[in-house]
Amino acid sequence: MEMRWKEGLAFAVFLISLFIFCFSVMAAADNIPDKSYRSFSPLPILMYDNDIGLGYGGKVKFVDYLKKKESFDLILFNSSKGERWYVFTFSIPDFEIRQNRTYPVSLDFKIEYDKFLKYTFYGLGPDSTEDDRTVLTHETMNIALTLGRGFLPTLVVEATYNARWLKYSNPQEGPYQDVIEELAGQGRKFAPFLSLLLRYDTSNSQIHPTRGVRLIFRDDLAGKLIGSSGYSFNRLTGDFRFYKAIFGATDVLAGRALIQYISGSDIPLFDYSALGGGNTMAAMRGYPLNRFLDKGKFLMNVEYRFPIIWRLGGNIFIDAGTVWPSLGEVRLSRVRCDGGIGLRFYLADFCARVDVGFSREGTGIYFEFGHIF
Repeated sequence: MEMRWKEGLAFAVFLISLFIFCFSVMAAADNIPDKSYRSFSPLPILMYDNDIGLGYGGKVKFVDYLKKKESFDLILFNSSKGERWYVFTFSIPDFEIRQNRTYPVSLDFKIEYDKFLKYTFYGLGPDSTEDDRTVLTHETMNIALTLGRGFLPTLVVEATYNARWLKYSNPQEGPYQDVIEELAGQGRKFAPFLSLLLRYDTSNSQIHPTRGVRLIFRDDLAGKLIGSSGYSFNRLTGDFRFYKAIFGATDVLAGRALIQYISGSDIPLFDYSALGGGNTMAAMRGYPLNRFLDKGKFLMNVEYRFPIIWRLGGNIFIDAGTVWPSLGEVRLSRVRCDGGIGLRFYLADFCARVDVGFSREGTGIYFEFGHIF
């Protein structure tokens, strides 16, 4: 009964906030200096990824069809390894339209469902091995409401409430079956968290930056005051990125350094600092998804991005990072590295990427949307 009351309260907060701010943001969007454009960007998906297998579906984005500088983004995706990924995002103003602009308020509303039948857990710590691999089903439902303000063209503050439900089930193989079975016995759990973000950004684009820097500080908070029935943590992230055009206007050297630490009495299994796979915050593309987990991590990525022909581009990259239980236990001898090559296909409102990474543990192939950073 207590959990249902908290979930109902979270939905009430969402609905009230959404109705109040949606109207105010639509009015405020008219005051943003003109950078709007109407566009329609569809992309069918047929691809292969190490973690998800053969995937199929599509992504489509509409921008400024209501003439309010808004955007609608939809992803529908299934895969042969059992991933079911469905995402709807509404933004006003659109991310690219509000780039390098001051604005009184922005709103992003996102609904995401992700069920992964072949998720993996290798244990905690930098010394986990491939033999520790345990397979499970991981299901996430997330409803996120983000409110932001552009105080300066280069300075943005955002707050996000993530109403999230987690479910672990069906441990299939591996030494951590007992751990997963214990989590599975808890059933679906409500695990909301609040994110506060400060971003200093001189880059010239959110879709395809070719110059400038980004400095991002983020704090994720979970606990009873946020509405969580059992989880409590505080996750701090510092993220520095740079972009520099070399050899020409569209040849770009891009780099990122990220440090993260999470503390708390009850941390969801995959909210630990993670490295591995092709996701933005964990990108080590020569290693599988969630290959390394612990309370802290350090990650570096460097890419050279170059045009090939028409909308097609390529990149060469190096990733390096490690995880650790505390700052006093960081060991450079535990840093893992990988390198690889990739392709980018650019549309008006997003890019699709395929990366092939090589490490001492093998080869990773990853498909995603947007640049890694």
